[in-house]
Amino acid sequence: MEAEISQTRIPFKLGDGEIHAVVHQLGSTRPTMLNVHDDEDTSVAAGLANIKEFGGRVIELAHSGARLITFTLAGAEYSFDPNRIFSDAGITETLKKKSVYSPAAHAEIKKFARAYLEKFALDREPAIIALHNTSDGIFSVESFAPQGYLGSNSTAVHINPKRNIFDFYYVTEKRFFDFFKQRDFNVVLQDNEAVTDDGSLSVHFARLGIPYINVEAEMGRLPEQIEMLKAAREILREIELG
Repeated sequence: MEAEISQTRIPFKLGDGEIHAVVHQLGSTRPTMLNVHDDEDTSVAAGLANIKEFGGRVIELAHSGARLITFTLAGAEYSFDPNRIFSDAGITETLKKKSVYSPAAHAEIKKFARAYLEKFALDREPAIIALHNTSDGIFSVESFAPQGYLGSNSTAVHINPKRNIFDFYYVTEKRFFDFFKQRDFNVVLQDNEAVTDDGSLSVHFARLGIPYINVEAEMGRLPEQIEMLKAAREILREIELG
C-alpha cells in the first residue's frame, strides 16, 4: 500500500486571532520546504508532488488565501508580507508599506516570526528550500541582472534565453549557483554581504550560514516547478544536506 502524506495544522496566535501552518510530511522531515505566501498554490502543489516521490516535509502558512497576512490588535488592523518579518528592519518596512506602523504591531509580528522559526526548529535545519510563485509579470530573473531594480542584491546571475524568465532559482551559496548554471537553469546568487536587509528568509538563513534555495516559478507552471524541485533535491543529495 502506497504511503500517504500526513497533514497537521499548527495554530499560531497573532493579535486577536490566529493563523495556521499546515505541515505535509512523508517519512523524514528533511528536506524542509517552506511556503509563506498563501496565494502561491502552484509552488505548494510542486512541493507535495516532490515529497510524495522522495519524502520530506512542506510547511505552508494558511490564513486567507491572500499574499499578505492581516490581523487585528487592540481594535486596529494591520497587514504585512510574511516573507519580510525575520528582522526588525523588515518588520518595520513591511508594516509601513502594507498598512501602518505601530510598536505594538511590530512586537506582535516579531513574536509570531520567532514562534514559527522555533516550532519547526528551522534555524537548525541543514538546508532550506523555499517555494514561491511569480504572478505580477514584473519580478523575474532579469530583476537581479546588473541593470535590474534588484541588481544590487545579487553577485552573479545566469539567464538561459530559452527558459521562462519567471522560472528561476535564488540561492545563497556559490556551489548551488554553479550547479544550476551548469544545467542551464535561470539562477541568481544573492550577495550575502551587500543584500538589503528586507526581513526575508533568504537574508535570515544566509546570516545563519544555513544553505538556502528558493525555487521560484511562474504561477500555473507546475511541470516546470516540479522539474526545478527535482534538481534542487539532486544538489542537496550530492552534498549530503537532504
